[in-house]
Amino acid sequence: MNDEPEVIRRSADELLAGLNEQQTEAVKYYGPALLIAAGAGSGKTRVLTRRIAYIMGVGGVWPSQILAITFTNKAAAEMKQRLETLIGPVAQRMWVSTFHSACVRILRRDGDRIGLKSGFSIYDTADQQRLVKIICTEMNIDVKRYTPRSILARISDYKNNLQDWRTQLKEYAPQFKPGQRNLKMGSFGNVEELYACVYAEYQYRLATANAVDFDDLIMRTVELLHDHPDVAAYYHHRFRYILVDEYQDTNHAQYVLVRELAGVDDKLTPEPGAVGAGKNGPAWITVVGDSDQSIYAFRGADIRNIQEFEKDFPNAKTIMLEQNYRSTQTILDAANKVISLNPGRKPKKLWTALGQGDKIIGYAADNAQQEASWIATEIARLAGEEGFSYADIAIMYRANAQSRSLEEAMINAGIPYQLVGGTRFYERREVKDAMAYLQALANPDDDVNLRRILNVPKRGLGARAEAVLTDYAGTHQTSAWEALTHLDAIEGVPTRTAKLLGQFRDLMIGLREFATNNDAKPSEIVAEVLDKSGLLAELQQSTDPQDQTRVENLSQLQSTAAEFEQNTPDATLNGFLETTALVADSDQLPDEGEDTGKVTLMTLHTAKGLEYPVVFLTGMEQGTFPHSRSIDNESELEEERRLAYVGITRARQILYVTRAAVRSQWGQAAEMMPSQFLDDIPADLIDWKRKETSTEKMRGGWGDFDDDDEFSGFEDFGGSSYGSKSYGSGSGWGSGSSYGSGSSYGSGSYGSKSYGSSRGSRSYGSDYGSKSYGSKSYGSGSSGSGRNGKVTTKRMKKQLLDSLTSAKKKASATGSASAAESSSAGGNGLNVADFHEGDRISHDQYGLGKVVGVQDKGRNSVITVDFGSEGVKRLLLRVAPIEKL
Repeated sequence: MNDEPEVIRRSADELLAGLNEQQTEAVKYYGPALLIAAGAGSGKTRVLTRRIAYIMGVGGVWPSQILAITFTNKAAAEMKQRLETLIGPVAQRMWVSTFHSACVRILRRDGDRIGLKSGFSIYDTADQQRLVKIICTEMNIDVKRYTPRSILARISDYKNNLQDWRTQLKEYAPQFKPGQRNLKMGSFGNVEELYACVYAEYQYRLATANAVDFDDLIMRTVELLHDHPDVAAYYHHRFRYILVDEYQDTNHAQYVLVRELAGVDDKLTPEPGAVGAGKNGPAWITVVGDSDQSIYAFRGADIRNIQEFEKDFPNAKTIMLEQNYRSTQTILDAANKVISLNPGRKPKKLWTALGQGDKIIGYAADNAQQEASWIATEIARLAGEEGFSYADIAIMYRANAQSRSLEEAMINAGIPYQLVGGTRFYERREVKDAMAYLQALANPDDDVNLRRILNVPKRGLGARAEAVLTDYAGTHQTSAWEALTHLDAIEGVPTRTAKLLGQFRDLMIGLREFATNNDAKPSEIVAEVLDKSGLLAELQQSTDPQDQTRVENLSQLQSTAAEFEQNTPDATLNGFLETTALVADSDQLPDEGEDTGKVTLMTLHTAKGLEYPVVFLTGMEQGTFPHSRSIDNESELEEERRLAYVGITRARQILYVTRAAVRSQWGQAAEMMPSQFLDDIPADLIDWKRKETSTEKMRGGWGDFDDDDEFSGFEDFGGSSYGSKSYGSGSGWGSGSSYGSGSSYGSGSYGSKSYGSSRGSRSYGSDYGSKSYGSKSYGSGSSGSGRNGKVTTKRMKKQLLDSLTSAKKKASATGSASAAESSSAGGNGLNVADFHEGDRISHDQYGLGKVVGVQDKGRNSVITVDFGSEGVKRLLLRVAPIEKL
């Protein structure tokens, strides 16, 4: 290795300067296995790069003997830059890369040993879907029922768990032989047989094309190292030190890859007299990560990889990095408290020398629009009065569908923003498809939108059918729609194509007639389009989790139309299209003013690894965050709690938490309960600018409003008593029906091929089903009234107070309400003071249970009950259908 370029070898004092005690210990540690449990903001990248430089500077190791693995190209580039500062330009030649980039280099060099020529292609998602569609078409598989995307999701799961196609085929379809042509399978005995056959044929076609997909890069590298000891020996000799960042995000395939590269399972011993990572011994492994930030289980990440590191490497050393250099102590105290409720985690408590800092700021809005409007107003104040730039501020949410109201609020307030990790709401494919239908209905001459939806969803109208229309339109100087209406006059059209075009024409004529008759109700037109076109059904039938998110986006589109017609006296379809077009166009306007920065909008999953002086955590409601699917699943709830921990620790100076009492779903206003994560944060850490929503104030005190309060949805309250309805009777926090009532698909145990893993093969199950999360709906649209979804005039407030006073007197006269009723008691007469841990209760739905937690919050008191096989439920005491035994 004498041909190595010059390396700057710094002294130990230089490399350890400015590090705290735990960081110093991690940099200097001398041993075969090290886990650096790095809490959020604890300087892990600094420690990792200093450790690499220390190994070279003090240990005399060459850069080529070190492999550093990250998860993103951005992280790899940052690490290389820091290393270049420490050891010189040679850092740019080091193996500092992502898992996939490292595997490409290995396969380019030695892939021929497993049948891959060095010039192999790497298929992207579009290539993969095209190949699977071809296979399904040839095998006579219904691609509407089994979409290429859903099949590829299952194939990806197989590969991430190192489940070979031969193993799957042997178990589920031993009679199938990949590579045969003109096979019309038609039907399958079960869905696993279908997946096994397509998986086998897919891999056969990849091999024939000398190609791999993204997941193959990991799986085939593991195959190469496991099946060819001489190749493995080369890399064992080359890489003497392996360092892995974000280890909590590794899946099973990546876990095995690290062990194969290090030679951990080869049981080799160093040469006699060898020191450190001996020439023939396993490489020394350093992993950096935080089990409290493991939030990618849906991508296959296995938290056990980091939790069981000391079991996998019996001689491992664990060093905790708990000093945070990012956030105030108030923010860290909130994060510590939330994550401490996750069972089975290693205790870790973040602290900082930056001071206590400001309290967390809370705001309870009546609906999502009011929440977004308040956030926009607060951002304007921060920029105008507090000296923050827009680039200092981030808004985070659980699901992409929540961004729509936030985007509109930013636009209305004139605040520049950018979406990270997602597409603007009206630019998302499924939303654009639905909007294209609406545009084609409103303007028949709009050829662009008509041609977009000609085969969306797929109805057999491909390039040939489109050419029939465009050729006729070009010849007769007319539109594609006119060509479609004169279909019978077009000569030479194949019978099948003519039939399909006729069906599409009839669909559009029917939709146009419906739109004309319901022009003042855009939400009903949207609903009709989603139903009759098949857009919604196609997504609902998919088992791809991403398609469930697209369903939520279409729900938001219908809600947007409902809000428009509610807030616009002379609503029309064209008016709705103009409004949405202005929002989309405004996104493209250049930034104005001296501040060229933008507020950042992103999901919490995207936010991992980022930090901002000011962070808004929005949608803090039960069913929104934590997500509804986690309500009855303790494992998923633990991940949601880790996601909350990630979100809280993104803030450096100021953290906001906001919620809405009502969120629109499918054009209906669904009532939402406060997130349990708000309960988890100590009350003295939050300064509530508005703690109760209008609805909650009316239920609790029948008044006591002040002039600064904003109210929305007055029309929803007139003439009915909210106190008479039952909230949360179906589930601990639900509002009518039971969470988690759907089916679980593919949740069986998948055996995986063992590649020398000390843990052997694991069992992996996945929930592919879309659960049913019911919410009771109130009203026909948004709860807002007035153009901006809220009313703030004193006259309207007085009218509300008068009606409430009248309702209160009427209730007292009939004996349905007691003026002396305790604030801690509800309509069921239960008082939180009567409940203690260990008490037994009976629930109308869940049966017998044991109280395991009590939170006294007045009228909003909560008890947590373990119902055995029904799981642990959180019940709002004043409305829960329970009896104390």
